[in-house]
Amino acid sequence: MGGIAGLVHFAGDAPADGIVDALMRGVAHRGPGGVPVVVGADGARVGAVPFVAAGQPAAPAVVAVGGARAAVDARLYVGGWESVVAAFAAQGPGAFAALEGEWALALVDAAGVLWLARDPLGTRPLFYARSGARAAFASEIPPLLGLPWVSREIATDHVAEYLSFRYVHAPRTLLRDVSAVPAGHVVRIDARGVTVRRWAQPAWARPGAPVPADRDIVSAVDGALQRAVARRAAGGAGVLLSGGLDSSAILHHLRAVVARPHSFTVALRDDPADESAFAARVARHMGAEHHLVLVSSHELVDGLAACTRAMGQPLPGAAAALQWRLFDAARSHTPFVLSGDGGDEVLAGRAADQIARRLRQNRRLSALPGPLRRVAQGVAGRLGAADLAASQAGFGLERNIGGSSIFHTHDRVEILRDPGLVRPGIRRTVLEPLYQEVVTDPLNAVLHVWQRGWLAEDSLARSDRMAAKAGVEVRYPLLDGGLVAVANGLPGEAKVHPVRWKHVTKWPLREALRGHMPNGAFLERPKRSMPPLDRWLRGPGQDFLRATTERLVDDPSSLFVPSAVRRLVAEHLSGAANHGLRLWTLCLFRLWREELGV
Repeated sequence: MGGIAGLVHFAGDAPADGIVDALMRGVAHRGPGGVPVVVGADGARVGAVPFVAAGQPAAPAVVAVGGARAAVDARLYVGGWESVVAAFAAQGPGAFAALEGEWALALVDAAGVLWLARDPLGTRPLFYARSGARAAFASEIPPLLGLPWVSREIATDHVAEYLSFRYVHAPRTLLRDVSAVPAGHVVRIDARGVTVRRWAQPAWARPGAPVPADRDIVSAVDGALQRAVARRAAGGAGVLLSGGLDSSAILHHLRAVVARPHSFTVALRDDPADESAFAARVARHMGAEHHLVLVSSHELVDGLAACTRAMGQPLPGAAAALQWRLFDAARSHTPFVLSGDGGDEVLAGRAADQIARRLRQNRRLSALPGPLRRVAQGVAGRLGAADLAASQAGFGLERNIGGSSIFHTHDRVEILRDPGLVRPGIRRTVLEPLYQEVVTDPLNAVLHVWQRGWLAEDSLARSDRMAAKAGVEVRYPLLDGGLVAVANGLPGEAKVHPVRWKHVTKWPLREALRGHMPNGAFLERPKRSMPPLDRWLRGPGQDFLRATTERLVDDPSSLFVPSAVRRLVAEHLSGAANHGLRLWTLCLFRLWREELGV
């Protein structure tokens, strides 16, 4: 983790030192222990501050090769920046393929063109703004808002996307003048304009690809994870431990590198469904020094505003405040932590078993003779069985599968004051280009879209900003390039294995851990992530819910219908319906407006 920022003038005077210094101060918290470095190059000033921990050498923050200047926020395990910057002049973005690690890059070439890029899955953030002959970039949004030519105006045409997904997909943001570099993409900016294109091309299993032998699948996945953990644990590291499959597998391999690793779990003090005991048991079984971080309701609410400022966007979920407390507690024991983020999207977890089951049912119907199949699909569609009516090849897109699904079109009609902001069909508009990026089997196509959306825009964005706020570097073994290549190259059914009457998610990882967990029951536990906070809004969080939603609708500039918001609150508090995710989406949007003054 580190911070980069800079300003380029494609014509006229060079950027003023004071403005660039202000940008650098805005990202300085991302590099505790590091010394900011700023260099100029023909109308451009780019700067970086590296993350430096005791006993760890400082990675290069600014690289100068020939006429090019690059600011980097990176933790590399394969490759070096000097050679990549040198190769960029001849190869262009193809030079990035030599890198393995977590990184974001800003490069001004010899011709004065600004290039911005991120690693294939988007572990490090990067934002930019452009106006006329000026362009600026920064690791986070708030520093850009300090520029006089960057407004705080909301991009209202993106509100429907936010309400549908609870986040906005890069390059879009909720601010009119600020854009995000998409994961695995490169952005080229000069005096004539901006172009965005994908440089990373993931290799997915082809449709109908044979499934390798079980032992070969397990060996390949487990071996890749072992190497990924070893790379990221050099110099010592702790692990964020949920007690679930992903973090337990990381801890299993970590203890081969670190004699007695630290593990960290967070829990809400008054959560009636607290499962932190499972994590403690896994830690004890694997010989880790375990730390339970308990957060009170008061601390949760108090942390939301600060976390929103750090995020620069609406928090994807209130549990980000718990995550910050977890990182903050870990900092006193280790500057580096390993996270299990990415396991669901790479190895098919979360709801992948349900999708696999629906696909199998759909496949049976698709196997019927043509006329009979068309009749059956027509009947299924009229009866509301849309899963059966969808085609196999287009299953994910036709079912609009791709990350969270919060406010549907009819919900947005009710809640938005301006009908022009509803944007019916926004979900398909957003998802269709993502599905078109790959040719693979239906389940892998869903995983690709999850990686491009849910993973990059929710999990990794939240994790990065909360870790940066706490001054901890987070690393992602399950997003290692070698492991991702192995997993993406497997057919979907190799990851979600049909076993008797059910589908087993993340099957290779479960098999690799068999015999290493306390007992078999731990391998069958459903995924536990951050504590769900829907129930909290009905209990200790009632006052917060009422106060925040009232501020939301009382604001004259509010986008929302007061009566519709109040109905959601009343139904949730009475138990008539669970509107928890919807209410959190609205509350966190309001907090964002307040904290960033937008």
